[in-house]
Amino acid sequence: MSDPQGIDAKLNDQDFPAYTMGLAADLLGVQPAFLRSLDAAGLLTPDRSAGGQRRYSRAELSLAQRVRKLLDENMPLAAAIRIVSLEHQLTAAKQRIAELEQQQQDHIPDRAVDDAPRSI
Repeated sequence: MSDPQGIDAKLNDQDFPAYTMGLAADLLGVQPAFLRSLDAAGLLTPDRSAGGQRRYSRAELSLAQRVRKLLDENMPLAAAIRIVSLEHQLTAAKQRIAELEQQQQDHIPDRAVDDAPRSI
């Protein structure tokens, strides 16, 4: 059976905005106002439906869940948001470094051949 409109790709995509605010709040065990506060702070940037409703991805729910865990450990909201934001940036930077290192490896000639002694 064929994959109608890439549904398998969407189901496996961490960044696909599949969750409404209500469902996301239920999954996380929080009030919708909590998600709105993370949106206002700039940590989450949910997509919007045609009707303007927020749609969250699994990646965004993971960030919100991490903030929630820090709050449960008595971390102030502003500090928790900053920590999670920095962790997210660090993860993205590490991924980018790995990509660049792989690209560099793909473009470096085989040194074993270049460094071999040449006979005259």
